[in-house]
Formats: sequence, structure tokens, C-alpha cells
Amino acid sequence: MKKVIALGMSGGVDSSMALEYLKKDWDTIVGANHVVWHGVKCSSPEVISRAEELCRKEDIPFYCLDVSQEFDKKVAKAFVKDYLHGLTPNPCVICNKFIKFTFFYDRLKEQLIKDGIMSPEDQLYYSTGHYVRLVEKSGSLFLAKARDFSKDQSYMLYRLPKELLARCVFPLGDKLKTDVKKEAATLGMPSSSVKESQDICFIEGSYGDFIEKYTGKQYKPGAIFDLQGNRLGNHRGYIHYTIGQRKGLGLGSGPWYVTQVIPEKNRVIVGREEEQGQTDFTVRDLNWFIDFQGPLETSVRVRYNSGEHPCTVEPGGDGVEQGGTVHVHLKEKTVITPGQSAVFYDGDLVLGGGIIA
Repeated sequence: MKKVIALGMSGGVDSSMALEYLKKDWDTIVGANHVVWHGVKCSSPEVISRAEELCRKEDIPFYCLDVSQEFDKKVAKAFVKDYLHGLTPNPCVICNKFIKFTFFYDRLKEQLIKDGIMSPEDQLYYSTGHYVRLVEKSGSLFLAKARDFSKDQSYMLYRLPKELLARCVFPLGDKLKTDVKKEAATLGMPSSSVKESQDICFIEGSYGDFIEKYTGKQYKPGAIFDLQGNRLGNHRGYIHYTIGQRKGLGLGSGPWYVTQVIPEKNRVIVGREEEQGQTDFTVRDLNWFIDFQGPLETSVRVRYNSGEHPCTVEPGGDGVEQGGTVHVHLKEKTVITPGQSAVFYDGDLVLGGGIIA
């Protein structure tokens, strides 16, 4: 069997340096990218051509596949549906599970077999520029935090099915971003100056505007109330607001924070900083890397780039298997946003996680 590795590439500093590191250990490398949404920067000809040019210089094949229909079905539609129900979803974690590491991988493998780069019996490994590590413990593979905690992306990958980890390679997991950028500059890579994006890749502009364009509807203005039921002002449409939001409320005597969005009443509820947060919540659509059976003392991250919170995790009464729910009790009150992910950690190891109900 031949070992072939495909590297997801944008031509930016991270994927460019990932290629540089892979060259030391892999003989057959293929560069790849996908079009997830037409007319946005992440899938623009500029980005695709930058990755293609790098592969041409390195004399390795480059593939670009259009996965926009599947992305729309599995990611964009779900994102809009959740937002319309007052949730705040994170489409990146859904894309990683359903598109980037699965559908795209399978389509790419089919094409590589068709083109004779690999045979059906060969193993195709898949690499990305994510800052995350793979760690073996007790005979099992786990996702683990990156060495560079400030760039750690383990939260974004927690929904990967456990059985897929063995085919994944993350060359940047043990690297510091500052060192990666220095090496790129030393090698004269123009990608070292490419600006990184932290936003949702398929949305340019506000989420509310995207949803109105996607659905072809305009969402009417409504009322803003405080937690005591007092009407404080008006909002431009509930889809433009999310829990924890402070800016753009247009209210006096602030600061005010969004504490609840009620779609069926077209209401936005706000409170003071001390009125935010909770200690108990439910997590659904779970993906575990451990055999979770009962109460677990651990820590949880409830937003990307947020801190971790000590917590107790207990079965939710509908079974502890994949797809069940758990009840989470925090030691201290914090802002919980339904639709975001709750990811459980034991030190550096990702134990599992799910969607906040």
C-alpha cells in the first residue's frame, strides 16, 4: 500500500508551512482546496490560484473541488434555520464534520483514484493547517490542544468522528505561530503577509443581512425589554441580535447585554452585566472520544477562544450514547449561548462535546 497525503491549502502562511513540514516525511503529497460558497473571498479565484501556484512551484498536484451544493445543504441551511430559531450556531464545527474532513475527503479520494495517483487499496491521509495535536492515550487517539494555546483550534474540531482521527495529520500542532511566521518569512514565502480571517467564511457582512438575502424575507422591527418586562426601545429585527451582544442596541443608560432572543414574539431581552449568565445548561448532539457513563468532573469551553470553566457533567436522562444529552453544572455563573458548542477537556485532551440546547 502506498501512503498518500492530501493537504487542505489556501496558500496562506499556515497551509504553506504545513506543506513545508510534510515534505520531510511524505513522498506523495497532493494539494487541495474546495469551493464552499461562490462569490466570497475564501473560495475566490485569488485564493485558489495562490494555493495552485504554490503547488506548481513544489511540483505537486493540486485539486480544487466544488462542494458548494453539499455545503449549502449541510451547513448554510442549518445555520440559517438555527438563527431563525434564536440560536447562535457555529457553522465551522459543522463544516469540519460534514464537509472538510468527510464529504470533501471522499470526493478527493475518488478523483485521485480515477487519475491514477493512488489505488483503491491505498490509504489517503488528510492534513490541514489547524493548530491542534493528536495524542495517543490508553491505545486511543485523542484531539489535544495545540502547543500554541493562543491559536488552539481543538474546539473547532471536536465533532470529528473518533474513527477519522487515525487518517488526520496536523503538522502545526507542536508549533508556535510566531515561529511559523518567522520560518515563512525566512523562506521568502509571500503568504507570510496574507491577512488571516476570523469570520465565518461564507458570510461577508452581517449575519442578519445574509439571512434576509438567503431567505428572501425581511424581518420586522420589534421591541426590546429588560428582564423585569419594561420596554426600553426597538430593535431592527431579532435575527440581528445574539446572546451576550452589547453593541448596536441603541439603548440609553447602558451598558446593556442581550440575555435572550424570542423569535416567536420578535422580542429581544436585555439585562445588566450582573444579570447575565447561568450555572446549569443542557448539551445535545454529543460526540465523545471517551466512554462516558456517569458523572464527570472536568472543564468546559462554551465559546471559541473563551476560557475553560470547571464543571460537573451528568447524563441527561435519555442515555449516554452518541446523540444523547448531558446536564452541565458550572461552579461559577457564565454566559451561555444556545447553538454554540460546549467542549469538555481533561487538561489538554478533548473528551467530547456537543451543541448547547
